[in-house]
Amino acid sequence: MSATRPQVIESKPPFWSRPRMFIGVCIAIVAGLGGAFYTQDNVKSAATLVTTTQQPAAQIMAHKDYLKVQRIAITAPASDQSLELWAIPDDGKPVSLGLIPEDGEGIIGLNPRQQASISKPVELMVSAESKGGSVSKQPTGPTVYQGALANR
Repeated sequence: MSATRPQVIESKPPFWSRPRMFIGVCIAIVAGLGGAFYTQDNVKSAATLVTTTQQPAAQIMAHKDYLKVQRIAITAPASDQSLELWAIPDDGKPVSLGLIPEDGEGIIGLNPRQQASISKPVELMVSAESKGGSVSKQPTGPTVYQGALANR
């Protein structure tokens, strides 16, 4: 009678072994932190625009390359007018930051020149201009709102 050997079955380690679990957790942490740093877009400065009678009209929040406009009590312009937002630097030459959205809320994209004009505290002013904004690149209509843009 010959002796039979017991068959040895090799067991595979489970898929989520400790080294694989550690590597997976590290990848998830790095991806999460990378995404958080990449999408971080903090408000750099803000202003509350007020009417000539000092009533709050809109909140402006300046991000790196855009402004977010939130209406408080902004009045829609006449049908043949647009509201244009201006930065008034210390040297006094206004820089157009763009048109206030017609409903009073939204995003205004900024080019590098506009970004530079609001990189430090500055006075903001909104004027009533002809439809589409000032053609002279300077405010021509009356001031409807104003406020100081201050760093946060």
